[in-house]
Amino acid sequence: MTDITAAPVRKGLSEDWRAILTGSVASISITFIAVIAIGWFWVGPKFLSFGNVSIMGTFLIVPLIVGAFSGFALLSGVVDLSIGSMVAFSSALFALLISLGWDPATTAVVTLVACLCFGGINAIAIVGFGAEPIAATLGMLVALRGIAWVLLGSQGTIFAFNIDMFNLISLQLFGLPLFFLVAIALTVVAALIVTRTRAGRHVQAVGGDDKAAARAGISVRGVRVAALLLSSFGAGLGGIVYAAQLGSAARATGFGLEFQVYAALMIGGYSILRGGVGNPIGGALGLLAVAGVSNILDLKAISPYYVNIIVGLLLLAAVLLDRIRGGDAYE
Repeated sequence: MTDITAAPVRKGLSEDWRAILTGSVASISITFIAVIAIGWFWVGPKFLSFGNVSIMGTFLIVPLIVGAFSGFALLSGVVDLSIGSMVAFSSALFALLISLGWDPATTAVVTLVACLCFGGINAIAIVGFGAEPIAATLGMLVALRGIAWVLLGSQGTIFAFNIDMFNLISLQLFGLPLFFLVAIALTVVAALIVTRTRAGRHVQAVGGDDKAAARAGISVRGVRVAALLLSSFGAGLGGIVYAAQLGSAARATGFGLEFQVYAALMIGGYSILRGGVGNPIGGALGLLAVAGVSNILDLKAISPYYVNIIVGLLLLAAVLLDRIRGGDAYE
């Protein structure tokens, strides 16, 4: 009996390691290591100093949080383009309520509930009425940006500095921003959910082949509704963090964030065109790699516009590698 049960375990572990070493996470890991090596040899030890990493970490908190949550929507086969405007709306509403004297905890709850309501509208349009995700969430992107601008008023800015929130968001642990480490922890939790739980397998199955998933007894509609709500929740949380970091909300908040996040997720192995493909760890490494490239150029006083060229090339390389591997469609 021992021999019979041991063989499948060894096979399963072998398959897990083979998937890790040959999959998209391995590809982005190599890219990330290459970026670190280039930074070390070109910029010097300053690149990996606690001070420099802390600065990068501060700017990465929101993209990491948004990426960890929006990745579930991509895995379920839904592209949520409204995440950048959701961040803008969240920061504007949070800042407005803080400026009116609301306490931060209540304000955060109300803001997140409002974001979930808009995420529910996305879900109703996409899941309930069968609207194309890109078209539906593009409409929400425009609408939420307009609502955010209305909340911000004619000045286009709401100042809402709160010393308690600022002190909380500025906390450090081991020389790094605490919330950066929290964002990394959220990414790890998301990865464990995707790779080690039934819920994660259901999300991948729905994104990979919704008809097969339905035949297997999985609630396709329920999974996609939950994924869209998670995406909205993550964007709402990101907007709150932005408002706490800056002590204000402005019209430019979250502008273009959806492209920054989705480009990094695709570089990290996610697919925009087909669901069931991707790993939160790969997405986080994609964001870290892009941030590393941008930081290297900043430290060398090179025009930041070159970042767009490099990110575009990395994105093309990611797409080509995905096609060379034959795709990682869910099976």
